[in-house]
Amino acid sequence: MFQTIKNALKNPDIRKKLLYTVLLIVIFRLGCYITVPGVDSVALTQSLGGQNGITGLIDMISGGAFSRLSLFAMSISPYITASIVIQLLAMVIPALERLSKEEGEAGREKLNKYTKMLTIVLALIESLGIYLAYKNSGIFVDNGILTATLFVISLIGGTSILMWLGDQITNKGIGNGISVIIFVRNTCWTSK
Repeated sequence: MFQTIKNALKNPDIRKKLLYTVLLIVIFRLGCYITVPGVDSVALTQSLGGQNGITGLIDMISGGAFSRLSLFAMSISPYITASIVIQLLAMVIPALERLSKEEGEAGREKLNKYTKMLTIVLALIESLGIYLAYKNSGIFVDNGILTATLFVISLIGGTSILMWLGDQITNKGIGNGISVIIFVRNTCWTSK
């Protein structure tokens, strides 16, 4: 087995893909440490100090990014939810079913586009929910509309960046990008 891996790494194309994947993983992990603008880090640490119950679970799902309210606090979960919804809708809506079965690669591209659009909508809803849930907890520098807008846009942007990273890993790296991000998120949570 080790000889097979050693031989594979001698191939410059595989080495290039592996290094590219590692670079994108490093970018993902760095993004988990960038706190969203408008959040008071000291108040956040005091507010979420216990890490029990639902907050601890959400933090585990986000790979430790939620306890820091980082750029990637919502992780890739809106994309996963959107993907499941589109797959279920493809079973009951004839036009989507045709796209998935008869249209080939072009149909899959359209379904992927719909999935990404639904991801943005779900990310908007989830980020608004997070803001409203923590609005009165004192973790925000200001409770004004500008802070809320900046917070929501930052979280949506973080989810969009993760979708893009996943696509880049799939297209130019090694493996399914979303699966790699989920794997890294889950393995890095305990070492946050």
